[in-house]
Amino acid sequence: MIIKSATVVSMMVAIISSCSTKSGENTTPEFTVSDDTITVSAASPILGRIETADVAMTGYRARFSAPGQIEAIPAQYAEVGVPFSGRIIKSFVRPGQRVSAGQPLFQISSGDYLEICRAAFEASTESDQADRALSRAKRLHEAHMISSRELEEAQADYEVKKRAAENAAATLSVFGGDMASITPGQPLTIKSPITGTVTANNLVNGQFVKDDADPSIIVADLGKVWVVASVKEGDFAKLQGIETVDVKIDAHPDTVFKGTIYHVGEILDPESRTVQLIVECDNADGLLKPNMFGTVNFTDAESDAILISTTALRRVDDRTYVVKSKGNNRFVNSYVEIGESVGDSTIVKSGLVPGETIVSKGAFFFPEK
Repeated sequence: MIIKSATVVSMMVAIISSCSTKSGENTTPEFTVSDDTITVSAASPILGRIETADVAMTGYRARFSAPGQIEAIPAQYAEVGVPFSGRIIKSFVRPGQRVSAGQPLFQISSGDYLEICRAAFEASTESDQADRALSRAKRLHEAHMISSRELEEAQADYEVKKRAAENAAATLSVFGGDMASITPGQPLTIKSPITGTVTANNLVNGQFVKDDADPSIIVADLGKVWVVASVKEGDFAKLQGIETVDVKIDAHPDTVFKGTIYHVGEILDPESRTVQLIVECDNADGLLKPNMFGTVNFTDAESDAILISTTALRRVDDRTYVVKSKGNNRFVNSYVEIGESVGDSTIVKSGLVPGETIVSKGAFFFPEK
């Protein structure tokens, strides 16, 4: 019985001691709050669960991206069709062939072109006849064999015929014809307007082609191409300090193509809220094909900024704040204005200065602001 009584007493003492310990923990808070300052008890486990970091300026390059599509440069791209309905006499080129500006692409026999040549030849002949008639009239007038009125009529007739011949020659030159070289009945030779590579040729010798048909031959110089990107309205202001432009194409995910900004659009698309921007890229190896999709990455020149760990940020009522350390286990919540995220860090625009210390990890252990 004595042993049992001693055992019971020991158990009661243990229970009382346990209750006293728990009661003591409840009366010793982990932190206190006074005038926005949070003071953490030296014995609080919070101190072992948080990490702090000193605020400092860090070299930083702003980056953003925009979707883009490859396009041929308009001045280096030509869709060549038939100017008149007619029959293809001969095609001189094949896809993949390199051609120079002015090099023949194909010949077409067309009644419409023959009529233009005939009209030009007749106008030229009439102009020459009027010129000779005017010269004869001048000699006769000097010999007092015709009146001044007759001379004036010869002069007027020559001016009219000369103008008609010039107009006919201009019309002929539009199609590559030359008054000095035209021959009645000859076919029209269509020449390349640019230097480049034949990317398509849909002509067959002997076929009849209408003048409203799709372009027959496409010539493009793809040594350089454009990447047309759609920049978001919010990123437009960042274009001012862009230092480098990289292009990554879906078809070549492991290759980075360097580019330069060629043109920034003046008009914002009201539906997509984007601005069209053109980046020019070298394409000597021919990897960039028109209509390919990719991403254009813009990088700003380096500047200093305050970057802190994103885990240090807390939000309340649509505002962001951090927990600053005031030393001696004292902390205070402080609102900050943040910018874009950079990996695991975030730019702080205002609210922090170099030299301050913040809680970089474990800020959620503190009461909200």
